[in-house]
Amino acid sequence: MENMYDRLGDILRDRLANDDDPFDSWNPHQGRGRRAGNAKQRKPAPIRAAAPERVEVPPELVEDFRILGLLPGVTPGECRDAWKLLMKKHHPDKNNQSGEATRITTRINNSYNRIIHWYKTGELT
Repeated sequence: MENMYDRLGDILRDRLANDDDPFDSWNPHQGRGRRAGNAKQRKPAPIRAAAPERVEVPPELVEDFRILGLLPGVTPGECRDAWKLLMKKHHPDKNNQSGEATRITTRINNSYNRIIHWYKTGELT
């Protein structure tokens, strides 16, 4: 037992007599882990948004996507959501300018129907 204390004393004396700073070589941002106390924990991977799925569409449908306020090739679900929002905003029953609102909603409906028909059949109307 005394031998162990002698060794420990020698190690401490050696470390304290040395002027090297042990924190000079310490790098807290090393690797993909972190230390918390004595436990090393792995950092979770950063959450990245998935790239939106888009398909190539015929040039004839680009204007229809623009009318819905969407980028060409977005999913049919996104088309439906945009169509619903536009219909709520421009519906003739909600607007006093029924002639103009009817014209706008007709364009919105025609564009949406052409896009959905193309997604279902692959054909343009």
